[in-house]
Amino acid sequence: MLQTVFKKLTCDSPLAKRTWQFWYNFANMVDGRAGDLRFMNFGYAPEYNGGKIMELDPADEKYRYAIQLYYHTVGRQGLSDLDVLEVGCGRGGGAASLMKYASPRSLTGIDFSSRAISLCRNLARIPSLTFKVGDAEKIPFKDGSFDAVVNVESSHCYPQLDKFFTEVLRVLKKGGRLFYADFRREEDLAAQQQAIRDSAFIVREKEDIAPEVIRALTLDSTKKEKLIRRRIPGFLRSYFRKFTCTVGSENYVSLLEGRRFYHRYLLVKP
Repeated sequence: MLQTVFKKLTCDSPLAKRTWQFWYNFANMVDGRAGDLRFMNFGYAPEYNGGKIMELDPADEKYRYAIQLYYHTVGRQGLSDLDVLEVGCGRGGGAASLMKYASPRSLTGIDFSSRAISLCRNLARIPSLTFKVGDAEKIPFKDGSFDAVVNVESSHCYPQLDKFFTEVLRVLKKGGRLFYADFRREEDLAAQQQAIRDSAFIVREKEDIAPEVIRALTLDSTKKEKLIRRRIPGFLRSYFRKFTCTVGSENYVSLLEGRRFYHRYLLVKP
């Protein structure tokens, strides 16, 4: 049954959105209010080679790789004093970290999962940070509402990626920026690239960050494995290993072998 579900998780599948919604709701239900899943992205771990390491509060160290993915996606000054929307905010860890380390004026997070939004509101009570249930393909805000939009490791769940780009363009102000990062399987990459080309966005930056993502996954795998063994029933563990991309899982191997790609973009509304 679950093998059939996973095979249907393709970007153009009409069942994709509801299936991903079920899967993320299930992950949220398993974690409950414990907060171990504040972040659900693969993470980012650069080779510093003597360079400066991002400074984090001690309480945030356990989320270092996930926070670094957000911070690298938006850049050092990318959100300063801006009104920002995060589409696909998950459990709110990324939005909360952006408020702390990227200094936006305000940040609103939306997610298709009502359970995730409920947890966001309980776990991330920060001034000027709000959360709302919302669909990435039908964003519930007026035209020109935001200076910037952030979308990290979420768009692979969207059956109609072109609608997402159209909606982001609509809610951005003129000159507004979309900070966008996600993975794609080899067979889905062309459709993603075509959707970007067909949108009205100007591509200012495009970067392959797969090596840094793989490094983060490798460094974080033991912690994830312990969490899976502690929280997940035995018959579901292999699926959660794939979901979280632990070392040796199908998704991890496909990244390592170059059959799955991970890119970061800066897209600008004309």
